[in-house]
Amino acid sequence: MEFQRVDKKAKTKWRFSRTVALVLVALPLAALALFACYSIAADDGSEGAIVVGWIVAALIVLFQLLQILIYPPIEYIQWAYMIAPDRIEIKKGIFYRTHTVIPISRIQHVAVTQGVLQRPFKLSTVQIHTAGSVMEIQELSTEVAEEICSRLQKRVNVKVEQKNTAEAQANSDAGSEV
Repeated sequence: MEFQRVDKKAKTKWRFSRTVALVLVALPLAALALFACYSIAADDGSEGAIVVGWIVAALIVLFQLLQILIYPPIEYIQWAYMIAPDRIEIKKGIFYRTHTVIPISRIQHVAVTQGVLQRPFKLSTVQIHTAGSVMEIQELSTEVAEEICSRLQKRVNVKVEQKNTAEAQANSDAGSEV
């Protein structure tokens, strides 16, 4: 088995969602920083505050532009998943890398979700629920996500059936010994 990548449309979706963040958060924040520094400059007459305001605003916008232009291709390379017969492995992260292994026997149920920003790109997320957490394989095409969900659910059902059969056999053996 080898690791699979998320859908290529994920890069476009990440850029789009970060552009929305730029418009809704970063630009107003940059404007607020400029306004505050101009107010300070107007009160005490120093033009240094204006320069600081422009630097802060530029850094805010620059950071968000990095998020839009540079991070999506790197994030795409870093995001990978593998579904083996006995486990699921998920690798992700740019600065903080995680490698998660989920044994099939620990899965309680699997679901496919689709967020507001995923819908236009026909992307979905597979949620894998265990007793202790929920892991996600994000930014898959909806068809692939539904296929993975169906395949995992079948594997989980087989594991449950095997467990129930083994328990019934153990109870039967214990009952016949008495």
